[in-house]
Amino acid sequence: MYRRELESQLNFGFKANYFLLFGADEYQIEMFAKEILAIYSNDDSNVLSLYFDEYDFTLAKSHLAESSLFGGENILHIKTDRKIPTKELKELISICEADKDKKFVYEFYEYDMKIVMDAQKTFGVNFARFFKPSNPSEAVELLSKNASKIGLNITRNALFELYAIQNEDLYLAAAELNKLASLNTHIEQDMVRKLVFGLGSVSFDDFFAKLIGLKDIKNDFFAYEQDVNFNEILLINSLYKAFSRLFKLYAHVKINGRFDIKETLGYAPPKNIEEALKKQSLSINLKSYKDIFMALNLAEFELKTNSKIDKNTYLLTSLLNIQNIISTANIK
Repeated sequence: MYRRELESQLNFGFKANYFLLFGADEYQIEMFAKEILAIYSNDDSNVLSLYFDEYDFTLAKSHLAESSLFGGENILHIKTDRKIPTKELKELISICEADKDKKFVYEFYEYDMKIVMDAQKTFGVNFARFFKPSNPSEAVELLSKNASKIGLNITRNALFELYAIQNEDLYLAAAELNKLASLNTHIEQDMVRKLVFGLGSVSFDDFFAKLIGLKDIKNDFFAYEQDVNFNEILLINSLYKAFSRLFKLYAHVKINGRFDIKETLGYAPPKNIEEALKKQSLSINLKSYKDIFMALNLAEFELKTNSKIDKNTYLLTSLLNIQNIISTANIK
């Protein structure tokens, strides 16, 4: 099943006593695993959690199979990125099938789908696969759910702002929710701007706005490269994603003769973000979009294959070249 179906079951009667969670979004896997464990657990539960290299089949099996001293339920929680042999999984599941008081939650962080499918077959219909949010609106929905659980009163616009500041990383955004909750106050968009800082010293959205607005980006770039988390390819990928979003908006206007962000992207961001995206998307012409994507592709290729270049200098030169392309597009 997928996230929506699992949410429905969790809200209206979750009955499976063993369950597999996997997919492309670690945040959702972890979040829903916690929800299932909360449903399984009570005051008399005996929970054993084995994380990554801690997994030991003998220990896991004996925990599930043993009788609880206080008559409660035995719960096994495994979180790993390594394959558990199918034979071992079947034995753990068979214990749960024989006794509904035995519970098993399996978080599997593996990206080889052939390996994952083997585990899925073992769990039958008791599994959920997660995908990364297809748009910011879906991510904000998940963050809003998290905020409600921890008692944080925060506006939707503030969640959009938080998600953008953290460069659309759900894990980082969710971590900030816990910090904001400690303030014990209503959180609005302006407060997020003042209180939340991105993983890097410079917000990507601010950097991109300067880049496309033809402002001086050198100081921001130098601040970026000094950050311990800086990665040239990740920055290229973020730029490609940002320009792709603008091109979708541009193409929709050219084809349909009107600007409709919800129809184009599938979600409606706060009004100020919508206006900024509209202005940015229409500030570049078709030829310049093509030149920008070619420049980004060339930059990524050179950074990955040419070991002789100074990567930071080359990347800054590529960004300045993109600004030159945009400035040419603005010449009437």
